[in-house]
Amino acid sequence: MGDRGKERGAFGRAVRRHFCRVGLLASALLLVFSLAPPAALAFSLPGRRSSAAAPAAAAPAAPAPGRSSQQEVAPPLAVQQLQEALEARRPRVEIVSPADGTLLPAGPWTLRLRVEDWPLVDAGPLGLGPHLVVQLDGDAPLPLTATSTTMRPLEPGSHRLTVYAARPWGEAVKGPGAQRQIRLHRVAANPLGQPAKGSPQLIAVSPRGTAAGTPLLLDWLLLEAPLQNLRSGDASWRLRVSINGDSFLVDHQTPLWLEGWRTGSNALQLDLLDGLGELLNPPFNSLVGEVILEPGAEPARWQQGALTAAEVAILVGEAPPPAPPEPVAEPEPEPAAESDGTLEPEATTLPAPEQPQDPQPEPLPPPAMADGAGGQDSDPGLPDQGEVPDAQGTPMADGVAAADRAADGSADAGPKDSPDGQDLAARDGGVAP
Repeated sequence: MGDRGKERGAFGRAVRRHFCRVGLLASALLLVFSLAPPAALAFSLPGRRSSAAAPAAAAPAAPAPGRSSQQEVAPPLAVQQLQEALEARRPRVEIVSPADGTLLPAGPWTLRLRVEDWPLVDAGPLGLGPHLVVQLDGDAPLPLTATSTTMRPLEPGSHRLTVYAARPWGEAVKGPGAQRQIRLHRVAANPLGQPAKGSPQLIAVSPRGTAAGTPLLLDWLLLEAPLQNLRSGDASWRLRVSINGDSFLVDHQTPLWLEGWRTGSNALQLDLLDGLGELLNPPFNSLVGEVILEPGAEPARWQQGALTAAEVAILVGEAPPPAPPEPVAEPEPEPAAESDGTLEPEATTLPAPEQPQDPQPEPLPPPAMADGAGGQDSDPGLPDQGEVPDAQGTPMADGVAAADRAADGSADAGPKDSPDGQDLAARDGGVAP
């Protein structure tokens, strides 16, 4: 009996020790569950993940197998060269004016900025070097290589103005101080029209608009987003990327270079999700854009292969950009040659003919004597030539006057015979005027 009692006592003590251990373990689990954030539980416990996050939970940083046609590739060689040249830069951006919360008047307004440790370069034919990007609400990004610009008029209400430093290929610099955001108002503030201050904000950076070649940079900017991936299970946000209906999840603020874009229009949607896979701060963090791929256009210089040392120096601001080419004067067109090989004579301007002056009537010669009138000796019955009486009123005078009138009317016409003149010639022995 003694041995059996000892065995029962040992068994009881073992059972009590087992229950004590189970109790301690249960207490520890309760303590962990009470202190752990909900996001950690959502991605650590089964059944808590949403259907949207489940397909890509195994590899959130890459496209889900069999669902996305995009593939991540290495950056272009020129981009790698420029990354190395700008690696030591730590840009800091400040918005000088207007101040945060300013109530702006109607009409255009001036934005003034200040930037440190970041050259602003317009390399001409090589494209943009390091620059600034200004984004007002959902407008298209405005690249700047100056520290001031005139902005469009604002609509009534509240607006978000974001400024960030950008690399030559358009990637936003993620370092501290490289981006700034302020709120501006027109007429009156409307806080409900903008995300709450301090809440995470998603801003699409690239790609946008029209592209000439691939790969394309997929980049975004997160403001006020908490840090994560510092330890296992601390994820508090995810970015869902949808391209032409194919989706994948990303949990790092690292840009991606993607292949697999189709020619023409591509639909791009970015959704910021919380730790449970639900939309975070909608609708401000659900963005839709269009990317148009036109392979026939000329791609940017950083998409055309390796850069020379001189090109790298120009693009990072260490050398002046090349001077624009001078315009070449167009040669004057030569006269077209005739098809038959003959040259036409040059037209010459002839002087205008002088107007002929009216000819003065010449005096008629004295009437000639008819044959047999007497040679040098005059007729004794006629008066001497030196003693010619006044001819007015005589038939001969009338004939002479008629001849004068005919000469005045036409220079070529001679004196016309008149009946009086014929009678006179008959009377005077055949003398005709």
